[in-house]
Amino acid sequence: MARNMCANVMMEEGYARMSIEFNNNNDRDKIESAISKFEKLMQIFPSVIRRNISEDAGNFSIEFSSVEAHQREAGEFFESVMKECGIGRCEI
Repeated sequence: MARNMCANVMMEEGYARMSIEFNNNNDRDKIESAISKFEKLMQIFPSVIRRNISEDAGNFSIEFSSVEAHQREAGEFFESVMKECGIGRCEI
C-alpha cells in the first residue's frame, strides 16, 4: 500500500522539489486543490507532475528550478500546501 499524505522535500543549488504521496482519491483531490489555491494566491507557478502507481495511489511532484531568486517563495509555497493538506512535517 502506498503512503498517504507524506511529503518529501529536496533542495539543491538552483532547484527545489517537494513530493506528496496519496493513496486515495479524496486526498489526491485535496493536494491538487491546495496546489491550485496557492498558485493563484501567491502568483507562483511551479512545474507540477502527477504520477499514478495504481488507480487510487500516486504522488504529486512540485518543482522549482532557478530557485536562487525565489528560494524563500518556494519554501513558503511548500509550507502553505503542506498546511492546507494537514501535513505537519516532511522528510528532507
